[in-house]
Amino acid sequence: MREHPPIPVIDLADHIERLKANDGLRFSQEYESIDPGQQFTWENSNMEVNKPKNRYANVIAYDHSRVVLTSVDAVPGSDYINANYIDGYRKQNAYIATQGPLPETLSDFWRMVWEQRTCTIVMMTHLEEKSRIKCEQYWPSRGTETYGMIQVTILDTVELATYVMRTFTFYKNGSSEKREVQQFQFLGWPDHGVPEYPTTTLAFLQKVRACNPPDAGPIIVHCSAGVGRTGCFIVIDAMLERMKHEKSVDIYGHVTCMRAQRNYMVQTEDQYIFIHEALLEAATCGCTEVTTRNLYTHIQKLNQTAAGETLTPMAQEFKKLTSTANFKAQNMRFISANLPCNKFKNRLINIMPFEFTRVCLKPIRGVEGSDYINASFINGYRHQGAYIATQGPLAETSEDFWRMLWEHNSTIVVMLTKLREMGREKCHQYWPAECSARYQYFVVDPMAEYNMPQYILREFKVTDARDGQSRTIRQFQFTDWPEQGVPKTGEAFIDFIGQVHKTKEQFGQDGPITVHCSAGVGRTGVFITLSIVLERMRHEGVVDVFQTVKILRTQRPAMVQTEDQYQLCYRAALEYLGSFDHYAT
Repeated sequence: MREHPPIPVIDLADHIERLKANDGLRFSQEYESIDPGQQFTWENSNMEVNKPKNRYANVIAYDHSRVVLTSVDAVPGSDYINANYIDGYRKQNAYIATQGPLPETLSDFWRMVWEQRTCTIVMMTHLEEKSRIKCEQYWPSRGTETYGMIQVTILDTVELATYVMRTFTFYKNGSSEKREVQQFQFLGWPDHGVPEYPTTTLAFLQKVRACNPPDAGPIIVHCSAGVGRTGCFIVIDAMLERMKHEKSVDIYGHVTCMRAQRNYMVQTEDQYIFIHEALLEAATCGCTEVTTRNLYTHIQKLNQTAAGETLTPMAQEFKKLTSTANFKAQNMRFISANLPCNKFKNRLINIMPFEFTRVCLKPIRGVEGSDYINASFINGYRHQGAYIATQGPLAETSEDFWRMLWEHNSTIVVMLTKLREMGREKCHQYWPAECSARYQYFVVDPMAEYNMPQYILREFKVTDARDGQSRTIRQFQFTDWPEQGVPKTGEAFIDFIGQVHKTKEQFGQDGPITVHCSAGVGRTGVFITLSIVLERMRHEGVVDVFQTVKILRTQRPAMVQTEDQYQLCYRAALEYLGSFDHYAT
């Protein structure tokens, strides 16, 4: 019997809890006990002619598993690249793990792509991190580049908030065959450590996996050294495949095998823990993506209670959002929000911004907590930090609100509440109605007000009294949200979302759209969820409400607060689809 046998998926949560006990003691012990696998030779990496081709002197390619290139004109070392074959689930050489190309290895890299008949390249790094070069740009930004004997032409680039997809055609001099390769660059890995949550990494993996043709050569995976993040990607991908067939995972075993093929694979204990968290989330949440043509039947199924069940699948799905909470210590995550000097700035005691996504204001000298506002950056479909989600300002925080809009160049504000609802203050009136008013450094001048059927549009001229600069800020107040529950139909709200985004494009400031209701999570969550879901429907023809909300909740707690609001997101997506007749058939 192995000391670390495979873990059945149903036991994975308990298994991880045990490893995490006593400050993760057993995680450390298990990770430390993995065989480093360094008993193999690496004579090719050590040849003088090949040493300049290694990005890091200590990260080498074992001889027995290295990718051997075709020799060029008997040039010594011309068959060498710092890359190794790595096995997948029940598939030999499913992947190639390699370093980020160097200026002197660009042509070797493309020769490898050609000779291996690879269709997919996965890049787990930025070109530069912490102002250090991590990887040479090995592709043309536009047009065609020649790398040695390979000509590469860029066909298409799709940039999204957490990854970029690039499509290239390439051919080898003297060959009439033209091939296509897709590169997926993940942007969601931080310079330091591992992602806070695995959700975006899993979405990225799903995309890569859906696009790699079944008969393709090995998937080439690289980061900078080609061992840490590269190792994480490969283990998670291989174990997702295993889960489909065997309902169990063998992370310990797979890392052990990989290390016998390339040194240092899965480089840190944090990465090892992250792999476990990612697989647990995948097991718990499953795949919730649906194509637009199946959306109607999918929603019908979600609303039918199965025999013997008390909850609809929709209700179970919503519950799952709250149950798959992250493992990290809660109090660490709200440091600034909990400081005594900031507590009174939170409208609700339990709705606070996470430390790592909060919007920071420029500190005012001598004023403690002056960098704090209850607001969080939220990624859009295409751009990081496309939105700011914030609470309805309090009398005490109205000045901070204008300071935030100014400092972060946010020129569009979306307001999703009335000032009072159900006899309670929901939001302080933070703008002047008749004549100009001063909020700390800023003079706010009401310029115009337009009453539309479902919303009010107000335009303000805002001037920084310190240097006289001014800009226009537009506020859209949606007036059709009922005081209790949610709108019966999403149509008016969809039109409103369209109007806001159209205005953003028209007056094109680069800054984020600021969205608030009262607490800045419920209606605000619905607005941002639908903005992302509708844009994704247009571009990809798929809907994943669950994953979208889950990713929002990793950026601000409780986004899309009630099951009613969650259902509205689905209903509105369907109504939006109905407005395109050619889809609805």
